[in-house]
Amino acid sequence: MYDFRLDDVARWIIERGAQTIALQMPEGLKVHAQRLGRELESRTGCKCVLIADPCYGACDVDRRFNEYADVLIQFGHADIPSMKVGPNVLFVEVFIDLDVSELLPRALPLLKGTVGVLTTVQHVRMIPGLMEWLGAHGHPAIVARGDSRIVFEGQVLGCNISAVEPLKGRVDSYLYIGSGNFHPLSVAIETDLPVVVIDPLMQEVRELSELRERILRQRHGAIVRASEAQKFIILASTRIGQNRLALAWELRRMLEDAGRQADVVILEEFHPDRLLPFDADAYVSTACPRIAIDDYLRYSKPLLTPVEVEIMLGRRRWDEYRMDAILGEDAGPRKDSSM
Repeated sequence: MYDFRLDDVARWIIERGAQTIALQMPEGLKVHAQRLGRELESRTGCKCVLIADPCYGACDVDRRFNEYADVLIQFGHADIPSMKVGPNVLFVEVFIDLDVSELLPRALPLLKGTVGVLTTVQHVRMIPGLMEWLGAHGHPAIVARGDSRIVFEGQVLGCNISAVEPLKGRVDSYLYIGSGNFHPLSVAIETDLPVVVIDPLMQEVRELSELRERILRQRHGAIVRASEAQKFIILASTRIGQNRLALAWELRRMLEDAGRQADVVILEEFHPDRLLPFDADAYVSTACPRIAIDDYLRYSKPLLTPVEVEIMLGRRRWDEYRMDAILGEDAGPRKDSSM
């Protein structure tokens, strides 16, 4: 089911004359790590070390790998072109081609008009066939490429759905191929159009309007709770592709201008227990946008995104709500136009 492209990987290792290689991959692929490590050792004569720490995306390159290896290979994610990681890091997209032919007819009644097709890197090779099928069944389909964090047409990240921007005003609904709801939820909130999910792993079809409304109610509640807060902790990540320290300082300035107290706290792994020593009424995350949405129940105090801070302070209206995003060359709060 998975294409790990080991011929290309082994050739890349040999070309660099590496003696020790480090393998990094997301949780879903770690069960393959030992086999891949042994196979690459056999093909290249190198020693291989496997990284067990969590890997949340291409934004999460192990910055210390050169202390124990000559090169780092990250399986499962596409390169983020605007993120400079150096020549000794290789991103290997792990493509998954799954049969969704039985799911497509179930999705068809939920779609409207022209359809924008979106997916994660694992399924980008399925896009041409999906577009052809949709067109043959009365729904012209189009895709677009996102900003400088995006490699493939139709590709979205958990932190970046900029592939949607060129489709606005051109499509009537969206079809997302992939597992989980966070990526397509961002699209549903951003566009207020029907978003239909075909989940090839779970073999499910679902439409996200109900989930969209539930999440928006949760986020409105978090903003209301935080509006009474006087002491804020602004969280900034040390992960190479999530570090928005300039944004953290800008948010601190906004909050202090509004008469609130704000401190910037830097950490690598976000966890509520690590914030216990700090006196705060509310938190703001400038790291991965998923943290405030997916993990909000883990925090006893409201956890906001940068966009939600702007709403709380009256700098943005609620009807201008957008999911937080890390855009190409990101240097501040999100603007609406924005291998």
